[in-house]
Amino acid sequence: MKEFKAVILSSDAHEYRDILLAEALPGLSIEICRDVEQAEPHLADCDIMFGTPALVSPLISRAPRLKWVQSMWAGITPFLVPGMRRDYILTGVKEVFGPMMAEYVICHMLIHERRFLHRFQSQLVKQWDTTPPGTLMGKYVGIMGIGSIGRAIAGAAKFFGMKTRGFSRTQTQCKNIDCCYLFRELTSFVKGLDYLVCVLPETADTTGLIDDALLQAMPDTALIINVGRGNVIHEPSLIRALENGNIAGAVLDVFQEEPLPPDHGFWETPNTLITSHTAALSFPGEIAPIFVENYQRFINHEALMYQIDFEHGY
Repeated sequence: MKEFKAVILSSDAHEYRDILLAEALPGLSIEICRDVEQAEPHLADCDIMFGTPALVSPLISRAPRLKWVQSMWAGITPFLVPGMRRDYILTGVKEVFGPMMAEYVICHMLIHERRFLHRFQSQLVKQWDTTPPGTLMGKYVGIMGIGSIGRAIAGAAKFFGMKTRGFSRTQTQCKNIDCCYLFRELTSFVKGLDYLVCVLPETADTTGLIDDALLQAMPDTALIINVGRGNVIHEPSLIRALENGNIAGAVLDVFQEEPLPPDHGFWETPNTLITSHTAALSFPGEIAPIFVENYQRFINHEALMYQIDFEHGY
């Protein structure tokens, strides 16, 4: 049987290696690296890379035998830089982050409805706060991006009796989505929303979708939650909308530049909660099985799961 050499690039490389070794994958030799420097000696005869995009992407051009890259993250933007090599199979991660993302989104919608942050401020000044809370029941949530993560969020929203809208490039119907909107219907999509949840990938088409015009079309009671990619939001527009009270608030997990610079306006923007790209982390026990399944497909010359289309960017 043909032998393949895989390089694992991750701060959790040892844990990933132990999982893969337990699977006794045929014909696979494994090298583990925690950084780019450790990977350098293994690039010349590397067939497969399994790692985080930030570590793997700088090495693509230096691995002449490379045939397949399995990302450990849902986001694959570092692999899509114009001019980068594309003569290999790139596979992403799906059907993993949905439950964690749904948990995050529902958590912050409940915090907003139940006024938890306001009540905590009242507690700090020993004030008995009897302001009536809201409820998710009957509220409108618009989900930008109705892939596996968006569908999981929609299912959780339905559990709480919410009314759901979906926004997609091509889809016109989806489970747990009451009504789907296409790109040309973006303004209609956001009108009347109580919550706008962004889970879109980073592509040329999604950059700057949430701008001044769109924010002005939203109710001033709406809350934006972004767990997708930072490029979707035109950041100066959102800061203006929050400062002027055009929307109720924003929960932001992702940004155009990460870590968010200390002098960025978001740190001091009112009604803004920053969660530092922690909405859904990659855990080896959940990601490694995707590699295992795809490796079996790879050696059997079958189509791999979650293959990325370089042109579309997802």
